[in-house]
Amino acid sequence: MGYTKSALSGFSWNSLLRLLTMGVVLFKISVLARLLSPEDFGLFSLVMIALGIIEASTETGVNLTIINSKQSLNYFLNTAWVIAIVRGFLIGILMVAVGLLMSNYFGEPELSWLVALAALVPVIKGFINPAIISLQKELRFFRDSLYRFSLVAIEAGMAVIFGIWLQSVVALILGLIAAAIFEVAISFFFFKAKPAFQYIPSRARIIFGNAKGLTISAALSYLHENVDDFLLGKLAGTQNLGFYHNAYSLSHKANYELAKAAQHSTMPVYSKISTDVQRLFRAFVRSVGATGVLIILASIPLFLFPGFFVELVLGDQWQPVIPLVRWLLLAGVVQGVSIICYNALYVQHKYMSVNLHLFATVTLLILGLITLTPRFGIEGGAMAVAASRTLTFPLLAFGTIRSLRK
Repeated sequence: MGYTKSALSGFSWNSLLRLLTMGVVLFKISVLARLLSPEDFGLFSLVMIALGIIEASTETGVNLTIINSKQSLNYFLNTAWVIAIVRGFLIGILMVAVGLLMSNYFGEPELSWLVALAALVPVIKGFINPAIISLQKELRFFRDSLYRFSLVAIEAGMAVIFGIWLQSVVALILGLIAAAIFEVAISFFFFKAKPAFQYIPSRARIIFGNAKGLTISAALSYLHENVDDFLLGKLAGTQNLGFYHNAYSLSHKANYELAKAAQHSTMPVYSKISTDVQRLFRAFVRSVGATGVLIILASIPLFLFPGFFVELVLGDQWQPVIPLVRWLLLAGVVQGVSIICYNALYVQHKYMSVNLHLFATVTLLILGLITLTPRFGIEGGAMAVAASRTLTFPLLAFGTIRSLRK
């Protein structure tokens, strides 16, 4: 099978996965929005900030290294597992400290123990068998899609069950913990390759060498996708952050998930043709075109009838979400196309181009949030997200095309 057919197969299965995922996520939000308060969702957003910022700042690039390497999976398997375990414990310890700081910063005493509870997630996930990346590396997209969908289904199902029982933000965190345990279990059950606790310095150097540019990109990507929550939690309050969280999940995250399907299927294909720049350029143009059309079509119903979908999915008490939807849809469309550009640059190891775009976007986003939120509230935050991503996109598009044309 050629790479074009492989990419189409991967995109098809991943798109189906993302559509099913969106359905499951919308079901989870729809149920929990009627059980939990906006403040509960706001607290959960702050917990995820603590988790994300430590994960981003300790990015090792293990998965991308294995995908792009010409070596077999077994070459990195043991060393990658050891690195992941150590990183998991490190993230967990740092999260406890960050939780205490965030509790004081946001004036939310609950945050300290909620973040400490969520610290179990990276510790557990550190034990995941790295062999799971073979599904993507070897273009086995159908199995990869089933694997990833099962994680989403378990997380959503357990969050709903705990939500009905506890009617507390703790339900959302317990859903994450349950999914992490499930992922570790199936990563060993379904893969023949089993890692051993063996650290080989020469192979670790390859992983860490590749991580130098990726760590900066991961940190900037984290800020790019989460600094809005951090600042809105302070500027607008936890309750308004809860409204923003579900507006983001309903609009931006929905179309962004479709783009992630394209990103997931094109990365291993791009890596196999990265030395043939003309071929890579053609693949890039096709994937950008297909992704752009798909996410725009998926966004049209929600863009035209935001009030109807907000009331249908979330309920009457979430009316403040409606003005945010269109701004976040625009941001999601632009971000969706952007991540395809990132793929083309990553496989060429052009981390600087990605980092410059992310830095410009984050800077503009922070300025927009500080300027617009006090004046327009959480709608101003949504406006800042849309503006920062739209205005800086030409910079990324120019850098990507220039790189490929060379």
